Amino acid sequence: MLNTSDPSYLSLMLPMIPYILAAVPVVGYGLYATKSNHDKESKKTQDLVTHLELDEFKTLELNTMLQWSSLMYYLVTLRGIVRKHKNKVDFVQPELIVSQHLDKDVNPYDHTHLKKMITATDILNFMKLNQKYLVSDDGGLEFNEKASGRADLDGDGQADVEMMQRLEQVDDEFDADIIEFDDEFCDDGMDSELVFCIIVNRTEKRVAVCFRGSVSMKDWVVDLSGTKSKPEQIKEFTNDTGAEIHTGFSEYLFGKTNEDGDGYTKFTQIVMILKQVAKKHPDFKIYVTGHSLGGALTQLLAFALAGSKESADLPKPIIAVSYASPRVGNKGYLEKYKQLEKEGLLRHIRVSNQGDIVTVSPSMGFYQTGLNIHVAEGKEVEIGYCKDRSFMSQLNTNALGNHGLPTYHGRLFISRNTTAISMDIEELYKKYT
Repeated sequence: MLNTSDPSYLSLMLPMIPYILAAVPVVGYGLYATKSNHDKESKKTQDLVTHLELDEFKTLELNTMLQWSSLMYYLVTLRGIVRKHKNKVDFVQPELIVSQHLDKDVNPYDHTHLKKMITATDILNFMKLNQKYLVSDDGGLEFNEKASGRADLDGDGQADVEMMQRLEQVDDEFDADIIEFDDEFCDDGMDSELVFCIIVNRTEKRVAVCFRGSVSMKDWVVDLSGTKSKPEQIKEFTNDTGAEIHTGFSEYLFGKTNEDGDGYTKFTQIVMILKQVAKKHPDFKIYVTGHSLGGALTQLLAFALAGSKESADLPKPIIAVSYASPRVGNKGYLEKYKQLEKEGLLRHIRVSNQGDIVTVSPSMGFYQTGLNIHVAEGKEVEIGYCKDRSFMSQLNTNALGNHGLPTYHGRLFISRNTTAISMDIEELYKKYT
């Protein structure tokens, strides 16, 4: 893996210096806010989930994936509250959402951290039982510091009521389980690892791998490492095009993890679980989704699942829905992506927002992939295959706002876009590729 504590790691950052210097005069404040105030933006992202209950588009593929991406941020926060404050207060039934340390493993799937699967009802019940420990603040969720050491506290906390209502509706709408939630090393400084979950949705016959976006300092270092590499998992099926991919994203997905034992990569861990789901539910489609860093990992994982021998027996096509994804690979990567799409092994809907500088980064020698749905304030969506935009065209002073999921949702799921977003992914591919 990348040794980010080694001073030589700076060499990986050198290709990004011109890009950073070019961006600073225009978006310096936005990038600073994104780095130093990511918790505030995460709160806004979590709050997005609470506004979807009246959304007429909520059952569409694009919106379902956006909802899972949003819920990902929320559940990571909730689990983090339990882990961080478990020695201060006695949470009621924390095993509803944090089951790694249960004595008995009742999860029917192997190679998972969860010893018990998580449902929307589990999350809802935990929030109801522990309302006094939770405070909704600025659209997010925090630990109620007033509750520390006070077993007699009753009702002073103000848990996110709207989120609880949304969870009730999710439970009514979808027969789904979170069968894996890997955030074991999400807050280990420069040793932090990517965060993902796997959801089995029996109502829609889908299994979805969801990645969290950038939150930790390690996430931002990974984002800004602008060199390219050829991991073996990619090299094995891309020699004909010479594909190379972003070193940071590559190491997050294909590098050895901090786990004890066999030292699986995250890619191998995900494949092992997906194979079990495919055996149990052979007619389920595989989706991958995520926002920001999670979007980059989304398109990279889908690419690997579609082409690697390790995942050859998984059902195809692999369907990726990414929001605010950075660029991931070189021109050889793009050409191989197009080959896999042409062969019917891969689909990628990439949603980008006007003024979101992340979607055109890194700017030197990297290319975007997939069928692009581009949103902008006051305009209908623009749809184009492998449509990329210039770095300069996206420079602005609102980097944080244009990158957030709430802005994406507000500009995409509105009546003027009904025709386009009501099409399923295969229909979109037939029309625009």
